[in-house]
Amino acid sequence: NTHDYTQYTAVPVTLQFRDSSDYMDLCSADVKTEWFMITNSYHQVSRHVDLMFTPGKFVPVVPFTPATYPFCLKYPYCKEIIMLSQRWNPNHKQVILDMDMLYHTK
Repeated sequence: NTHDYTQYTAVPVTLQFRDSSDYMDLCSADVKTEWFMITNSYHQVSRHVDLMFTPGKFVPVVPFTPATYPFCLKYPYCKEIIMLSQRWNPNHKQVILDMDMLYHTK
């Protein structure tokens, strides 16, 4: 890629472009590191990043938001995710935030 993000963040950034709009399959992503996070062009990577781990065990945290009005239901895309998930699990009450999740490739 020809994009240089070193002026924006000290975190190493590798760009991968999608074949279609707002979709990226993790199974086909060209990942060459042991740990990685994903983002998109709607987000900006900060110069300083604090990763979320459980205290003492260093197990990555899976971030989520509750399916309540202030956090999710007032946003049409989030409301749709909850409605679809409740088709197979009527008690489903949270949305996983995959853009903030730390992935381990090993």
